[in-house]
Amino acid sequence: MLTLTLALLQVAVTPTTIAPAELERVAVRVVNPADSPIVAVRVEVPEALAMLGVDAPPGWSARRVAATESSAPAIEWTGGRLASGEFREFAFFVRLGADARRVPLVFPVRIRRADGTVREWRSGGDAPAPEIQIRGTVGVTPGGAFVLAAGALGLAALAVALALRRGPISKRG
Repeated sequence: MLTLTLALLQVAVTPTTIAPAELERVAVRVVNPADSPIVAVRVEVPEALAMLGVDAPPGWSARRVAATESSAPAIEWTGGRLASGEFREFAFFVRLGADARRVPLVFPVRIRRADGTVREWRSGGDAPAPEIQIRGTVGVTPGGAFVLAAGALGLAALAVALALRRGPISKRG
């Protein structure tokens, strides 16, 4: 139980919630409690998210990995060293689709240490993968509200013009 608790503390993702159609900076936080430095971090990105940009901490380089039939798109950070007792944030910029289903977004993570050991946060791995919950639904943006209001105003003006063109209604008796 203590080993699982320590594993859970080594990897986390922020934010913990995201809304459809929003742009968001996602950061995977990795801490190294072991003696051997971490030299590679790989994060699988759920296909519901469009990756817009990737950041690399100083001394690290980032590489996008395309999805395959058996794996989700991923980002790999290499070239740096995360020593014992240090932590880093590995960040990327995403947008969640407006039609996203309200299911947790799971981010499997794999780290590799200088001594060759590998740890995985995923189903069947060393610990569960970090998740982001989807909150809310897509609403009307301020720009969309303006377009709807302008359309309604135009429709009302058309109705008034047609009513005036038609002339007064005569009484039939």
